[in-house]
Amino acid sequence: MLNDRGNMKWTALMLPEHLVKIKEWKQEQFHDKQRDLTEWELEEIEQTVQRAYKLHEEVKITLWSDNKLHDVVGMITAINAFHKELLLDMDISIKRITFDQIQKVSMVNIDD
Repeated sequence: MLNDRGNMKWTALMLPEHLVKIKEWKQEQFHDKQRDLTEWELEEIEQTVQRAYKLHEEVKITLWSDNKLHDVVGMITAINAFHKELLLDMDISIKRITFDQIQKVSMVNIDD
C-alpha cells in the first residue's frame, strides 16, 4: 500500500499565511453546527427552567458557545426575561447565560 504524505510535501512551497489559513480551515471542519430548536424543544426547555427555578433544583444545561457544545451544572438563581438571560449559580461562580446559547436543559437528580 502506498503511504502518501498528502499536503505535507507541499508545505515547503507555501507562504506562512497560507499555512495559517489551512490550519484554521481544518479546525473549522470539526466545529459542531448550531441547530435550530423546534417549538416543542423550546417549550420543554422553558418548562424545565421554570420548574428548576421554583423548586431550587440543580440543572444540567447544554450550551452552544465557541462553535462547540458543552455542559454546565448549577442552580438557577434568577431569570431575566427582559434581557433574555438567566443566572446559573455553579459551585465556584455565577454565570450569565443567554437564552440563545441554550440547546438542552435537564434536571439533575441527587439520587442518580
